[in-house]
Amino acid sequence: MSQRNHNQSNPESSMKRILICASALAIAATQASAGGRLDTFKFTGESNFIPGFEDVEIVGIFWDDRCTSVNYTADDIPANGVGGSLIPASVWAGEMQTSFEQWNQIPTSYIEMNVVGGPVALGNGLRRFDFINELTFETAAGSGFLASSPSTSLQADATFVAGDDIDGDGDSDVFDTAATSVSTCHDFDADGDIEFPAGDYAAGTILDNDVQFNNRLITSGIVWELTPSSTLAGEPQRRTDIQSVAVHEFGHSHGLAHSFINQISVSDGNGATMFPFIDIDDRFSEEGQRTLHEDDIAWSSYIYPEGKTEGSGPTAIQPGDIPFQNAFRTIKGAYTQNGFGVLGGNISATGTGANGRTVVSAYSGLARAFSPDGINVFIGDLTNSVISDQYVLPVPRGTYVLAMQALDGDPAATGNISITAQIGGFLGQHGYPEEFRSSPALESEIETNPGQFTPVNAQTKNQANVNVATNIDVTLRNAGALTNIGTGAAIGVNDVIYAERFAGADVLALLNSGATMTTATYRTGVFDASVVSVWKRASVRLGRLNPDGTATLGATLASRNNFVGQDGDSTPFFLSNPATVSANARAALEADPTLDVFVVLEALNAFPRADDPRPPLLGLQATAAGASSGQSFLSVAGGPLNVRTNGNWIVELNFTPNVNVLN
Repeated sequence: MSQRNHNQSNPESSMKRILICASALAIAATQASAGGRLDTFKFTGESNFIPGFEDVEIVGIFWDDRCTSVNYTADDIPANGVGGSLIPASVWAGEMQTSFEQWNQIPTSYIEMNVVGGPVALGNGLRRFDFINELTFETAAGSGFLASSPSTSLQADATFVAGDDIDGDGDSDVFDTAATSVSTCHDFDADGDIEFPAGDYAAGTILDNDVQFNNRLITSGIVWELTPSSTLAGEPQRRTDIQSVAVHEFGHSHGLAHSFINQISVSDGNGATMFPFIDIDDRFSEEGQRTLHEDDIAWSSYIYPEGKTEGSGPTAIQPGDIPFQNAFRTIKGAYTQNGFGVLGGNISATGTGANGRTVVSAYSGLARAFSPDGINVFIGDLTNSVISDQYVLPVPRGTYVLAMQALDGDPAATGNISITAQIGGFLGQHGYPEEFRSSPALESEIETNPGQFTPVNAQTKNQANVNVATNIDVTLRNAGALTNIGTGAAIGVNDVIYAERFAGADVLALLNSGATMTTATYRTGVFDASVVSVWKRASVRLGRLNPDGTATLGATLASRNNFVGQDGDSTPFFLSNPATVSANARAALEADPTLDVFVVLEALNAFPRADDPRPPLLGLQATAAGASSGQSFLSVAGGPLNVRTNGNWIVELNFTPNVNVLN
């Protein structure tokens, strides 16, 4: 599937931090859970954990309340369009304003962004920190991103004094509020850049945000367009909708991190606007990106909640606004692994019901790093690195099922999310299996039924202490790393069956140790991101190898019809009664040593969306001919299950170990 990554905000240079720190005061900044926010370093000036190293907290970035009416200036560079055409800046600037309106119209969020300047020949070269919030199609050579939204933010608490020249251009960037009736950020001296009112500002405050769209990708055949369209095979140029990309990037301009939601429900394959990848060849996916998802709305509202203050001003209720607390509730709790808080653990909330939507996704923990010189930053051990184990989910009023997932690269990795998540990845915290949050009595690191869940009622009040713990599992897997994803068979053939063999002796050894078979896992995907990966059936079955090298399937241990896979991710098939399945498997394998266990996935012959008749996809580790594990099988059109000799399915069989064996 053709998807391209978006860049995310990066911390500004250490030179900027030192300059800010020169006038910093010890201001007590409140801590918030990592949630769905981009983050940066906060140099504290203290050393409380490692002698000789300064404590560096990881904090979210945000616009100060005095600066939440954010104005942008459009550069005059045209966008590269289809067939060598150019899209004038006056046209694409209108697309930008339309994209801003998606965010401005959120009734529960008080931040507002607008194009108020240009198009104008800024003549300032590539984007830089200059207190001009710039929209441009001018990007640095070598950039492979469709677009990016870098922000310059404070890396220490600071006090701005009237006359301060923060960006070093010889012009004051701070005005005295006593000299004017205006106390919010604006172009005080009418010279084209934004000045900040004098006062105290917390680390993480955004000072400058530029959004740059990549014109250079034309050399790779990627151009811009004003209306989403699908790219067909063989076309010389791949077209990218400006508005779809802009709505996403402006979420970063708010301070939002990438979302982990890439599939809204069992019937809607689209994801949150802030998911880090976009399928530019699928117009339905691009159209979905133009409209904000609940996750995007929730996080903008949580960071900039309407009704934050009473009276007047940008944070007070205006006509048409809805107080945050009237529309949302929060679900909070600890997210732990081996007794430590997980940094960047993903947790999502899905509405109850057969077609429930996944509405909000969050990341857990607050992190700390360390600096020996006020410039370079190093990671400590878990004990010193974890400030908080908490997560927070701002959800629309309702009842939700919570699911936990590691940032293991599928569908996105720690580097796509935040600094906090990257620290968690460096410390080895992102290798656990997916599972649901169960009842407080059952939620633990040794769960023999990870598919069991207990809904959380957030209809009438906020919910706290909804704690979760990552599960420990033992995995049987024949494949190495993913190299390909496809059908394994010609498109259009019927009755396609994939099967992965796990030796009966290996399964029986685990069961005899007291382990419980809990889950079968498939690495699934789709051609078009807006399509749902739906399969005829997923199952775990007994079977055996035949003398001619084929396999024969026998009794079914567990199955699920109309199995819904995830897009570009490992999809768990949770066994509905793991203890019974394990007991039945153990009895059968003990009675007949020639039996093995097969994890099976059967494709539909007709697909849910008539406009895209291509089947869903299964992950593969490609190998040289004759170099496969010999455990992956494929049947088409009612034929035998033949072994694949040039690859291995990315399929797993998962067990929860016996707690007594672990101890």
